[in-house]
Amino acid sequence: MLRPFLLIGVGGSGGKTLRVVRDDLTRRLAQAGWEGDLPQAWQFVHIDVPTHADGDDRDLPAQLPERDYQGLVASGVDYRTIDAAMVNQGGPHLRDAVASWRPDPNKVNVPASKGAGQYRALGRIITVAGMTRIKEALNTARRQLTGAEVDGELAEVTRLLGAGASTSKDSPTVVVVSSIAGGSGAGAVVDVCDAVRSLGDKWASEIVGLLYAPDVFDYLPEENRRGVRPNSLATIGEILNGYWNASGPSEATTELFAKYGLQLGAAVRSGPRFPYIVGSSNEFVSYASQNDIYRALGRSLASWVTSPTLQDYLSAYVQTNWSNSASSVPDHLPLHSPGTETPLSAMGSARVGLGRDRFRDYASQHLARSATTRLLHRHEELRRSGDDRTEKQVIREAAESAFGGFLRHSGLDERGQENNDIIDALRPTDQDDARKLLARKVLELVKERIPKKGDTVENIRRTVINTVNDRASSFLSQQREARHARAARWTTDIQRHLVAQTSKSIALNGAPVMVEVLGKLDTELTHVREELSSEAASYKRSAAGLHGYVQSALGENSSTVITAESELIQNAIRAAVDALRSQAEAEVRELAVSLLPDFAENVLAPLTEAVSHAYQKLASDGEIVESWPERDVVPTRLRPAPNEFLVDPPESYPQILDDLVQRTVASDDGVSHRADADVQVILGVDSVEAAGQTLIRPEAAWVPRDHQVVASATAVPTRASFRLAARAEDVLGRAETWLTRPGTTVGAFMAQGLSHYLDPEKAEPAEHMRRLERFEGQFIAALNGAAPLVSINPAVLVQVHEKHEIKYTATFSEIPFSSKSPAQSLIRRVLESRNQWSEKVDKAFGDAKVDFIDIFTVLGEPYEPVVFDSLMRPIKAEWGARSKASDSRSEFWRWRRARPLSESLPMSPGVLESMVRGWFVAGALGQLDLRDDAAGIYVPARNGISGEMVSFPSPLLSGGGRLDGPDALAAILEGINLALLEVNNKESLEPIAPYSRLLDLGRSGSGSDAGYEEIGRELRRWILNGENHRTGPDAAGTWSSRREEASARFNRFIQRFGAYFDKIEQQHDMLDSPPMFDLRHVVIAALGDLRRAVDALELESEDGGWA
Repeated sequence: MLRPFLLIGVGGSGGKTLRVVRDDLTRRLAQAGWEGDLPQAWQFVHIDVPTHADGDDRDLPAQLPERDYQGLVASGVDYRTIDAAMVNQGGPHLRDAVASWRPDPNKVNVPASKGAGQYRALGRIITVAGMTRIKEALNTARRQLTGAEVDGELAEVTRLLGAGASTSKDSPTVVVVSSIAGGSGAGAVVDVCDAVRSLGDKWASEIVGLLYAPDVFDYLPEENRRGVRPNSLATIGEILNGYWNASGPSEATTELFAKYGLQLGAAVRSGPRFPYIVGSSNEFVSYASQNDIYRALGRSLASWVTSPTLQDYLSAYVQTNWSNSASSVPDHLPLHSPGTETPLSAMGSARVGLGRDRFRDYASQHLARSATTRLLHRHEELRRSGDDRTEKQVIREAAESAFGGFLRHSGLDERGQENNDIIDALRPTDQDDARKLLARKVLELVKERIPKKGDTVENIRRTVINTVNDRASSFLSQQREARHARAARWTTDIQRHLVAQTSKSIALNGAPVMVEVLGKLDTELTHVREELSSEAASYKRSAAGLHGYVQSALGENSSTVITAESELIQNAIRAAVDALRSQAEAEVRELAVSLLPDFAENVLAPLTEAVSHAYQKLASDGEIVESWPERDVVPTRLRPAPNEFLVDPPESYPQILDDLVQRTVASDDGVSHRADADVQVILGVDSVEAAGQTLIRPEAAWVPRDHQVVASATAVPTRASFRLAARAEDVLGRAETWLTRPGTTVGAFMAQGLSHYLDPEKAEPAEHMRRLERFEGQFIAALNGAAPLVSINPAVLVQVHEKHEIKYTATFSEIPFSSKSPAQSLIRRVLESRNQWSEKVDKAFGDAKVDFIDIFTVLGEPYEPVVFDSLMRPIKAEWGARSKASDSRSEFWRWRRARPLSESLPMSPGVLESMVRGWFVAGALGQLDLRDDAAGIYVPARNGISGEMVSFPSPLLSGGGRLDGPDALAAILEGINLALLEVNNKESLEPIAPYSRLLDLGRSGSGSDAGYEEIGRELRRWILNGENHRTGPDAAGTWSSRREEASARFNRFIQRFGAYFDKIEQQHDMLDSPPMFDLRHVVIAALGDLRRAVDALELESEDGGWA
């Protein structure tokens, strides 16, 4: 079964990546038949500084739902307010946590609600101040992630996506995506990881960090990326520091977090557990823009989330292989203790497939655009060349042409004797039968009252009239009751019918024309009401002439005697009953006259308003619609990312779509297939005549004011309301549905998977061979493009790790080919030729119904940052350009470091302690050369016979003070970041040699970085024997005098630095503390270690030894 995922995007880059992931997952699930929102097992959290998520790039999916975004700055709050709130809440440990790097709020001019302005330190201050919000967002995600519904939803999603059933339940996977180069994300990423870790679950400590390298932003203009590269240098130092810090965050940081309700006490590291660098290129693939990279990584993450095969592999790698391989990699940099893990890896991915998802995006948007154009501008398509009519004139005349046909089919065509839609709908269907039945009954009764010899005309006249009048009330009452029932049914039917006809007319004529047509219908109904009123009066006059009709039928001579069988009696009765029918006809018209104003006001008017409102809203979506493709252009954003290799090239999409439309739509004239398809998309049905349109949705039904025509006794008069699903996203949704309808040519094409496409039974031999050849070429390209997305320097790899080959492992998502298929044989042949075939690949074959294969790669082992050109080269180039002048150097590093120096140096705590000891040992041995603006240390040759002074980096990042002053050590240690740049630049270990020398001099005599249990070897040899690699302090005198001299020296430094640190601590302002203050505990401890070791040193034997 699939695993739960907690996906966290930090900063703008992280958020944009998550948007791609969510969009891809949504489309995958919709295609598989999942309904509703994404399952709870997939939680998204976007954390960024701005109040509202920014970066609405047109070539990226929409923003995450608002519930998934956590902004850290409330609207209208400025940076000073944020800084003041943090200072007020920070507590006694705040000085240790921020004093050496905190920006002066009075000098910050960046509007906090818009972001951190590419300053990491600002980003971190805002992050710390917003930690309560981060905590709440993460706790909410955790509750959702561990809810009761998760297992059931995951099982269903697993089934829909075609993965095998399983009852196993895996822990959630946490992935944090961020840039190391920006202000917001780079300043917050370590803290966000620590906040996740504070959740307390075991899985919350196994954080995978996907970190965008600075080369991702190389394409930006220089003025837009001035902070990108220095930010990267600072971020990588802090990530490495946290990675190697087995004690977790410092006491000051832990206390600071506790103030915001986060407990870090049990943490054994800081930042991501498994950091992966994501660059802009590998050996085979280069990306043109950062958004291309976001799309590539986002789709890769979506594949990880939805593929059990990839999950099994990647989880096994990070849980087992990482630690085993990282702790055994040879490493010649002096950054971490032997046996601990190398820090940074990289992954890559590629996809080979039919690209039906890409085609679906193109085709649905292409269809939606032409359908939208038809909705808004169908009238303009009728304009001929040279036609200078205004748009209003064109719409008005188009409405005039369309109105007749619309009226005929509207159910409201009533004017004139031949058109009786309304009256026929209201008149009881049995009226004629009831009239005839009444006439027969009256005839029977009249005959019974006439003597056998007959009666006079006058008597018969009275008998006929009285008999008809006796039954008139019952007849008219029954007709009235039946008429009201018919009217109740009509009020429902006419709404449904009018909506259907309006939808059809909108699809055929466009919405602006339809508004005019509905306006004309309103005018028409006014005329109809007048006509029906006149007709009702005429029928009433006819009904009032009953006596005269009978008299006329029987004759004028009242004394004439006629028998019961006389035809005159039948004529008289028929005339009398016809008078009653006239009364009924008058009443049905009166009912129509009373209903029509109610109908016009409460059905026709809101329908007209809804259509007008809808097309105006659709017109306001113009920017969205204009981004959709038209004609034969396939926009860049719809083309595959550089790591997607499609069998059907995007250039063929226009022709494929045209062919599919022609084979799917049966056009009456053989040429208007596309127009008919547009109509179907607008209506959401298979043809213009089909029922079930989804364009207009009634939201409230009309209930007339006349309670006699209402079916329910409890119903109250109600105005109808309608909603047109005519926004851009509505039309796009129906276009997507049209493409995937089962039983259609286009639906079959969209449902086609790789196995079907490459099945020899589904194509002619020549075509099948062409498909196989095309697939093979794209598969090989995908294998190349899937290499880890980072640029690695092979020469540096040899120098630092003794590795002569860049190795990575590849794994595949489900491969949908059976063991006997030609495609399976093809894949095996290709992989065997590249030495990439394995039993693991063999197990990936199956019968999954997919149209793509995802390939994931991971470096065989983690490496040091100097190996990655993606990291080092851009930073080095920036430093090289800005290191020449003091002002530009200062700006390069201003507000970049965002933690105390002890938490930001790229080294493990034991190495830091050793280097600090090594600094003072070097001074004691006379092996340091300190000047105002430069420093060097004596580095012996490897054979130990000779050596030379080797300079530390110059100029340094923090170079304001003298290098022979109290802060020299801090500045030089921070300069190790520059030395790492030079290792990559010069492809040599020489730039790091001064720091390796510090480490060697400061190590315990046992060679360990863990503590100083015995005096270091060189210091020991100098004290005992006066030996020194470089001529330094006077070696004359006895070993005990040298011991006393060394002890006294270290004791003086303890006193001197103690006084220096005490003076700084007396300052009340938590600004501008020198970085050396961050190292005070390490410095005092190191000097104490050295003094104790020196004081404890004794000769092993007074006579010189034991052998």
